[in-house]
Amino acid sequence: MKKKNLRIIGLFAIGILIILFIIKYIGIQEILEVLKNVKLSFFLLGLLIQLFLFGLWGYRWEIILEAVKERVSVKNLYLSLFIGVLFNNVTPAAKTGGEPVRAYILSKMESISSERAFATITADRIFDSFPYALLSLFSVLYLFFFENIPIWVTYILVFALFFSIFILLATVYLCINLKMAKRLILGLMNFVGRFFPKIKEYSYTVEEKIITFNSTVLRISKDKTAMVKAMIISSLILFCGFFRIYFVFLAVGYNVSFIVPVIVTIIAIQVNIIPLLPGGLGTTEGVMVIIFSIFGVPIAVSASVALLDRLLSYWLGIFIGALCFFHSHISIKRETEK
Repeated sequence: MKKKNLRIIGLFAIGILIILFIIKYIGIQEILEVLKNVKLSFFLLGLLIQLFLFGLWGYRWEIILEAVKERVSVKNLYLSLFIGVLFNNVTPAAKTGGEPVRAYILSKMESISSERAFATITADRIFDSFPYALLSLFSVLYLFFFENIPIWVTYILVFALFFSIFILLATVYLCINLKMAKRLILGLMNFVGRFFPKIKEYSYTVEEKIITFNSTVLRISKDKTAMVKAMIISSLILFCGFFRIYFVFLAVGYNVSFIVPVIVTIIAIQVNIIPLLPGGLGTTEGVMVIIFSIFGVPIAVSASVALLDRLLSYWLGIFIGALCFFHSHISIKRETEK
């Protein structure tokens, strides 16, 4: 087994151990007491909201693809999307590990180059980040001024906020500045080429792909209608996350102010941005429990809600993504054998 795969498995195991530690620390019996009284109707509403969120995500990507005159089948679009979700959730790469895979799968299934597909995915992630950045700033300020939070939580939140804003600005800058993007990527290739000379042979091909990527992103930015639609959908996706957690709270029979799901959703996304464990496994659950507790939610309820919500927002994506990966693998194999 490759070292990279072993590393991913090891990090995944660490995440599971963190979750088991949280359950043991809080008390298995206490958590089971909450979970056995779960109202299935509210939990199913949370499930439907998560599925609707996935549907909105795919629709936003379709709008971006259409902005560059790329029409793909809905089936292949969602297959690629869910496979990307799978790899995002199992790789410790700040929820970006699945994006190149998503581009690769779509390019194999449709008549679209991988660099154009990746450009639309990059735009998709940028649109995803704008409403989140605004609300994350609101969340951090709210916690600072209206809630008494531990100093170490403060450091984590501030770091995650500035890190996410930096990544967003750097991504936008490199996407629109062809000269800087070429200088950065070709510079990295030249550096790596000192140790692996063969890689320099691909510099011309890479330069062509960078130009294609840049022209695709610029073309998207000129379609104002697509940009407005994508921003509206991004806001709806964020609100779906709020309502999902709210219905999970109702499922365990605990009423909270709607501000709690808002704050926790934003903080959880911030934690996922930091590339530590696959999909924030373990760390996200831990932070959710802490933030819930800050708002006065009983610890057993906090842990139960965190586990149930992650079942919908994390494990569901892995399950669907694995099914799509298996299906697409068979389809691509058939195509190559023709």
